[in-house]
This record gives sequence, C-alpha cells and structure tokens, in this order.
Amino acid sequence: WLRGLLSYETPKAVVVRPPPVGAVHRCLQLLILAYFIPWVFLHEKAYQAPPSVIESSVVTKVKGVGRYAPPVLDAADFVTPPQGTAAPPVVTRQIRTEDQAQGLCPAPPGEGTRTHTGGEAEFRCVTDRPPPERGPATGSGALTGRCVPLNGTLRSCEIRGWCPPEVDTVDAPVLLEAENFTLLIKNRVRFPRFGFERTNLPPPGSGGSLGRCRFHPE
Repeated sequence: WLRGLLSYETPKAVVVRPPPVGAVHRCLQLLILAYFIPWVFLHEKAYQAPPSVIESSVVTKVKGVGRYAPPVLDAADFVTPPQGTAAPPVVTRQIRTEDQAQGLCPAPPGEGTRTHTGGEAEFRCVTDRPPPERGPATGSGALTGRCVPLNGTLRSCEIRGWCPPEVDTVDAPVLLEAENFTLLIKNRVRFPRFGFERTNLPPPGSGGSLGRCRFHPE
C-alpha cells in the first residue's frame, strides 16, 4: 500500500492527425447538437412537456322494469345510485310501512322475543299485564300493559310508538325480473401523449343505437 500511495498517475492524450478522422468526429458532434437544439428544445419543447397519464373510466347502468307487490318499479326505484362505477346495486326486496304516526297500536306478531311475563314467545297475550319496569321491550315502541285485538283471532300487547309498526316478514317474492335486466357497461381508455382513444361503444352518429338495446334470456 505504501508503493500505491507514493505512485503518480496522469492521463495520456493521443492526438490523431489525419483530417478524415477529425472530420468524422466533428460531424458527429454537429449532428448531436442539431438534434437537441433545433428539434428537442425549439420545436418539441421537451423541457415543457407535461407528464403523460393514461385516462380510463368504467361506467355501468341498469335498465329494466319489474313488479314488486304490486307497484311497478323501474331503474330509478331499485338502483341506487342510478349510475355506478364498478358494481350497480339492485334492490330486490323492500319493507314498506306507510302513513306512520305516533300513537297506540298492537305489536306485530313477529315483534320481539318476550311476552309480558318474560317467556320466550312473540308478543301475543290473553289478558292485560303490567308493563315491564325497564324501558321498551320491543323495537317498535314501549309496552302499555294492555292486551288488544290484533286480528279476528289473535290478541297482542299494545305498544306506544310509531303506528302501524314495521312488519319485516314480507311474503312477496323477490324482484324476479332482476335476472333479465339490461346491464350497460361502458369502457373508455385514452392515451393523451399519442392522441389514441378506444371505447367499447359505437361513436355517436355511426348508426349504432343503444336506446333500443335490451337483454333477452333467449
């Protein structure tokens, strides 16, 4: 290592005298300068070029009409939101409780899991019972302690709350027409740097109309 420390190095320059070799060298330098200065900097302005980002989008839309116990529903009723970006949610079952108001009414037969006496049963009763001391015993309201008629054959515990109470035992089938709804999927991709764009739908004015396009199971 002492010998390497005390050694001395210097670069050696070689001068080639033949004019043809020097001319080729200078021509290559001029070509490089001619490419970068007039073309890259002045014409293309590459130093000002913004970053190129691929633009893409996927839009889905549902079309169809179905009947649900008994109203007729369209896409505005069973699709929320009407246009999705990935997977459109379709509502196939609804629980409707119309004209609710604060008052007294019998608890629905499937409400709760206890009776006035605390047994494992629905809120059916035969006679009046004192209401429970701690808070409401149902999801629809507070028990009053009275036993009132529910229909022609059954009696139920009376509650104070929103009446009529919500009944979640819907006997109507699901929206069967949902399996034949039309699902429109629109794909679009664009490369701004190359001015290239592609989509899976025909361009406007090309004669291809999607307004009458509907899915048919056959």
